[in-house]
Amino acid sequence: MKFIFTTLSLLFLVCSYGQDTIKIASTLTPEQQAELDYNQGLAALKRNEFMPSVELFNKALLAKPNFDKALYNRAIAYMQLKNYNAAKSDIAAATALSPKNPEIFFTKSLIYFNENKKDSQLMALDNCLALAANHAEANYYKGMLHYEMNDWDKAIDCYSKAIAANPSYAYAYNDRGSAKRAKNDAAGAIADYEKAASIETNHPFIYNNLGSAYRQQKNYTKAVESYNKAIQQDANYLIALNNRGAAKFENNDLAGAEADFEGVLKKDGNNSQAYNNLASIAIVKKDYKKAKDMSARAIQLNDKNGPAYFNRGIARQMLREEEGCCADWKKAKELGVVAAGAYLNSDCED
Repeated sequence: MKFIFTTLSLLFLVCSYGQDTIKIASTLTPEQQAELDYNQGLAALKRNEFMPSVELFNKALLAKPNFDKALYNRAIAYMQLKNYNAAKSDIAAATALSPKNPEIFFTKSLIYFNENKKDSQLMALDNCLALAANHAEANYYKGMLHYEMNDWDKAIDCYSKAIAANPSYAYAYNDRGSAKRAKNDAAGAIADYEKAASIETNHPFIYNNLGSAYRQQKNYTKAVESYNKAIQQDANYLIALNNRGAAKFENNDLAGAEADFEGVLKKDGNNSQAYNNLASIAIVKKDYKKAKDMSARAIQLNDKNGPAYFNRGIARQMLREEEGCCADWKKAKELGVVAAGAYLNSDCED
């Protein structure tokens, strides 16, 4: 799953309803001047000019101190500047002025999202949804939180609510597909990924996810086709290239798989996963020396790569390095490779 946080689109979503149309007179009243500065601040915010937008919102608030929209949009600018204390101070002031405005609570949730404070983010999202149950973005972000907690059913429910509120919400279709794939509902995942791809045609991560869902079904032809689309859209999207190699490997196309993994390493010589994938091919080919070398390189690059310890253990066993293989399988098991436990039980002493 890939979560996208696009500042420009997000800011448009949060701020667009507040673009008031005003008539500029030769002499502006304080109210009119505040509206003018506020609208100019919004325009700067959409251009990602965060400090200028703060200065314009400051001017608006000087003329109109209880301007709630200026406060919570200034909070967004402060958030982008990573001044989270100032952002939260503005949100508190905006909440006191407009306690029934769901956008204020959604903005608050984004601040906590950026601070990685999940409990506070969830509370702010719930406050937003209590005021606007059909708030598409709040439901989407709540779905993300449940996904991260591996609560697939709650994640799917939230993504479904986001889609009901916005039937063109491609990211919600994509992420709901990933939750379904986590539940082994490959068919449901494929339907959601295909819908997402029909809405957003230039997002390679959607095609990568679609490929992985087809791979879950062991439909390797469709999987490779989907990975191809991802790679065509972004030749440097190495996740899709690695995954295409994995699909070919599972379909016994060892030459094709090896070419893909080597292609990854040509662009990223420090890719631990690609080295371990080459180790897997070497094991199938019974080239245990190469398998040991490739998995060792993978471990050197990432000492948390459990499958690499597992593969090196197999290579060491075949090279008669009994003590080393047991140590590797033990480490692999510690890192979550379930299959390593069977090797430990059958081939290693306690």
